[in-house]
Amino acid sequence: MIAISTTELRRNLRKYLNLAQKERVIIQCGKSETYEIIPARKISDHDDYFSSPELLAALKEAEEDIAGGRVREVKDSKDLWENIP
Repeated sequence: MIAISTTELRRNLRKYLNLAQKERVIIQCGKSETYEIIPARKISDHDDYFSSPELLAALKEAEEDIAGGRVREVKDSKDLWENIP
């Protein structure tokens, strides 16, 4: 995996598009946003992340729970199920 800035991407776009064929290329945009270059041939119409409304709804709900502070800290993975009501 390689991480680059948007400036570096602009300077060497072709280089990173070619590199994305072989490894992950992550673009850091500012301090909080990141993007990944993914060749179109690696994205499938049958990919669960893109075709399952139920999964997308569950992920959105999970993100809302995290943002709302509705999380549980696991202190000992051996007792994982003991701490879940």
